[in-house]
Amino acid sequence: MTGPALSVALLVLLAGYPGSGAPPSPLAPQTDSLIAAARRAAAAWQRHDFAALVAGSPGVMIRLDGAEPSAPVGRAQAAQTLESFAGGAVEISLQVLSVREVDGARAFTEVERTYAVRGTGARQVQTLYFGWRREGGGYRLVEVRLVP
Repeated sequence: MTGPALSVALLVLLAGYPGSGAPPSPLAPQTDSLIAAARRAAAAWQRHDFAALVAGSPGVMIRLDGAEPSAPVGRAQAAQTLESFAGGAVEISLQVLSVREVDGARAFTEVERTYAVRGTGARQVQTLYFGWRREGGGYRLVEVRLVP
């Protein structure tokens, strides 16, 4: 299943996510692990716990502020880069907007980040994409991309 059919299936699965009141879909365990990974990533970013965000990752490609994507960097360097990028902000909210499997081994999640620069009250909104690689029964973060 690809394209619009996958998007519709994901919306149906999200509607059947625990706590939604709808019965779970038989495909929910596979999709649920991606949803759970996306929520954990958003929560780690919200806390500025970038070490937790990249924990277990084999290497992370980072693309921020319109720069060319990096080669995958190690966890410590990735966490430090993300801290340098976001450390001056106060996170207001991070909301998972969508999850999508590209194929059996790759997926991505779209997250909306609302934040304010420390010392200002002005809210700003950014869209982040987290790229994932499926390994075993779960997903490992392999890319963080800021969408201009």
